[in-house]
Amino acid sequence: MLKYSTYRSIYDKAPVVESLGHNPVTRYSTKIKEITDLLLVGLMRLFRRDLVIKLTLIIVLVLSGLTVVGNVFAGSTTLMKDEKRVVVERGDTLWSIALENKPSDMKTAVYIEGIKKFNGIKGSQINAGDILTLPIY
Repeated sequence: MLKYSTYRSIYDKAPVVESLGHNPVTRYSTKIKEITDLLLVGLMRLFRRDLVIKLTLIIVLVLSGLTVVGNVFAGSTTLMKDEKRVVVERGDTLWSIALENKPSDMKTAVYIEGIKKFNGIKGSQINAGDILTLPIY
């Protein structure tokens, strides 16, 4: 009968054999191996396929929400629907054109600023024959 055998089961963990002097290097290396095994198992659980899909979906929803909020605050506050073109006649001013074409519930000065911004006019000077595009709210 054999006194010693080299057989080791593939299902059992390999036994940790320490020398008589209790070598601290082997003790620490086995602890490090156990810790890294635990970390790897944790990372594998974290990066499961269904979790990655959920995280991706959450990130996409957050980014799209931020995009919508950014567009609301960065976009124009006007509710412009269409436009109307007017030919400036002799004696017309921005004020008179605004009085004729502005909505009844809008201030004239606000509508004039809309006309200036829409047509790229810096000052208040307009000339006869100019074609102004008026916003319709």
